[in-house]
Amino acid sequence: MNIHAWNTHDAPKIDGILDDEVWSDPLNMTNLTASLNGHYLNNDEADKYIYEGYFTQNWPNNNQPSRQKTRLQVAYDDYAIYVSAQLYDTAPDSVRTNLGGRDSGSGAADSFIVSFDTYNKQQDCFEFEVTAAGVQSDRMRGMSGWDGNWNEVWQSAVQKNEEGWAVEMAIPYRALRMPNAKEMVWGVNFGRVIKRSNETAFWNNVDAEKQGYVNQFGSLRGLYDIKPPLRLTLSPYISNVAVSKQGSDKIANTFSGGADLKLGLGQSFTLDVSLVPDFSQVQADNEVLNLSAYEVQYGEFRDFFRQGTSIFNKWGQFYSRRIGQSHVAPSDDHLQDNEEFIFKPNDAPLINSIKLTGRTEKGLGVGILNSITNVSYAIIEDTLTNETRTVEADPLTNFNIISVDQNLPNNSSIGVINTNVRRGQGHKSSNVSSGHFNLYDRNNMFRFRGFGALSQEFNTEVGNNGEDERLTTLGHRFDLGHGKVSGNWHYWVSTNVESDTYNPNDLGYNSSNNAIQVRANTSWNQYKGKGIYQRYWVRVGYNEDHLYAPKAFMYRNLWGDADMLFNNFWSVRLNAAITPQMSYDYFGPREEGYRFAQYPSHDTGVTLNSDGSKRYSISMRASIWQRQHFNQLDDYYRYGQTYRVNDKWDLNHQIAWSQNRNEKGYVTTEKDESDNVEAVIYGDRNVKTLENNFWTQYTFNNKMFLKLRLRHYWRQVAYDEFFDLAKSGELLTSDFSDVNEDGEKEHDANYNTFNMEVSYSWEFLPGSFVTAMWRNELGSNSYNSHYNFTENVNEMWKEAQVNTLSVRLMYFLDYQQVKRGIKNM
Repeated sequence: MNIHAWNTHDAPKIDGILDDEVWSDPLNMTNLTASLNGHYLNNDEADKYIYEGYFTQNWPNNNQPSRQKTRLQVAYDDYAIYVSAQLYDTAPDSVRTNLGGRDSGSGAADSFIVSFDTYNKQQDCFEFEVTAAGVQSDRMRGMSGWDGNWNEVWQSAVQKNEEGWAVEMAIPYRALRMPNAKEMVWGVNFGRVIKRSNETAFWNNVDAEKQGYVNQFGSLRGLYDIKPPLRLTLSPYISNVAVSKQGSDKIANTFSGGADLKLGLGQSFTLDVSLVPDFSQVQADNEVLNLSAYEVQYGEFRDFFRQGTSIFNKWGQFYSRRIGQSHVAPSDDHLQDNEEFIFKPNDAPLINSIKLTGRTEKGLGVGILNSITNVSYAIIEDTLTNETRTVEADPLTNFNIISVDQNLPNNSSIGVINTNVRRGQGHKSSNVSSGHFNLYDRNNMFRFRGFGALSQEFNTEVGNNGEDERLTTLGHRFDLGHGKVSGNWHYWVSTNVESDTYNPNDLGYNSSNNAIQVRANTSWNQYKGKGIYQRYWVRVGYNEDHLYAPKAFMYRNLWGDADMLFNNFWSVRLNAAITPQMSYDYFGPREEGYRFAQYPSHDTGVTLNSDGSKRYSISMRASIWQRQHFNQLDDYYRYGQTYRVNDKWDLNHQIAWSQNRNEKGYVTTEKDESDNVEAVIYGDRNVKTLENNFWTQYTFNNKMFLKLRLRHYWRQVAYDEFFDLAKSGELLTSDFSDVNEDGEKEHDANYNTFNMEVSYSWEFLPGSFVTAMWRNELGSNSYNSHYNFTENVNEMWKEAQVNTLSVRLMYFLDYQQVKRGIKNM
């Protein structure tokens, strides 16, 4: 489908009332005698510029007409592109107008979406969404991924009317990237969400049976002589952070200022610079007591590392939390007699960060990110004299990542990534280089995917001659996959090989290496409703893992899952898996040459979700896992609920409970004076975990909200018996005891974290914010695994609470907007 944009010299007033001349008579048909920029209009027809009709559903009734009609128009001038839509509704009073925070998507409200593929490459797009309550969201999406953290400043307004509701949008060219050409043809699509019927429909049909999204767009024509503007914005800020700890009369107060700068380089690239970064208002991590051999991966809440980073987030090569994380925290080797650490830093101060991202007219995408963290120190105290000294924990460190990819025909792409971490003399540095490709056939029916990487670690050690020697450790990984990805029937097969020395973790995330993995699955996807259901899918799969070095079998399992959406918009998902033979865990023991024998097991689970468009909705999950040989039984239950009090206020609660009975897990390693392993100790333990989350938001209007978030995490670990792990994997009788002189079981745990956050945000001008956050944190960790809930809460509440109050003012300055304002004075 095609729609034409109309050049206007009188920009519409963005108020949601479609009475501007450009919308009522875009062609000025009664006086059409001339031409515009050499484009002759005498024979133009109004229906080229005005669309009125029924979109096509993508959800729930794929390829069926929308239940409601929509009218569209597009206009432009030398500053912005303008979109108007009348969203007809046969029941105007039923239009959902629930409020939410910026970038919350449609949420519980009706919404309108416009997407621009400005280079018309059918792979990536800029997407803008407005709800019937006027809440804005923006994102970049397509073959490069989904970047919902990408933010731009643009205008929109909505109005309810007798025929439904109307929306107007003004999207400045500053918010887009585009070629510099006399005539441009953009890919475009418009979407509409009707919440009471859970409908998502598009102007140009997006068929759920076909692979891809942007490749199913229509065309926007009639764009002439648009000059890409100078894209320059500055967001200076000032902030004040006050921190106090219960029991202390001191308040640590920090006043700071800085700025975020965005500069367009040519028509394709944007340079982001964060000068004196401020991360005082990021959400607290959902910390856990980790009993596994694998690192916990936490989410990223710092805006600079969330926005515009989709080009880096591929194949685990970039884990932004590495930047600012303490990498070289000092060991006990630094301690002398009668000394102990009284402070070890958890992070390294960030000095600055820069980021260059963009994509050219020919589909070449480039991303460069560089960050520098400062030296950090640990503090050591002599327990006899109380004298203190400092030792370096982290040196000055430079983090750098470069990602380049090229769009190819048929949604295909090829690219390379390089990550590099450089630390001071005597510390480890690293480099990881990788390449990847993603190929589709002409009909986007089949996909062939590949990835390969080489990791290098550079360490300095003292050689036999007493001089420093630089040692290099090489590792590699490759992954190949192929499958059918469109139609009702899908399949996928892949293999992944990681050497025992492959390590991208200085700037990436890889939970474990030293593995050869085979994966295969096939599924049937039914997109058309019949009887009691709207759609469903059923899938079965097979996994098998081997150790890379030395070559050894680890495990294989069979699994299946299925999901069905019913006509009342409730859904149910079932899953089951079986590991039919002896498996071997080479990572849990934490020591080379050891493995843990895992007897056959099986598990099953069910998830039930109610209609999320209703005022009250629920989500429930129950699962069970069993290994009969050890009489192991794990069960897990989760219950979530949402209640929308009114359009401005919603309440959300989720509680999860799990219990692992007779779990066999790693406890510790006993070593002799020469640091040789004497015994790897495993234990029979019972693990109970309770996680309680509550959050609520009151939205005053589409520019201001107040949010409360509470989280309590409680885990108890109680050991009944200990074993020596044989190298063959069997558990042997052990005389190990963890009872100390006070009669406490030192490996039992009663662990708690509690966080309360209250945040306020007011967008007083487009892109300019006043924000405030108060955070209360406390936690406890003891050996009292026998405590009940009341005893546990009493113990936790005796710990000192840490309170943080942060207030921040940020002002948005746009060069083009300032220039336009001066011109119109």
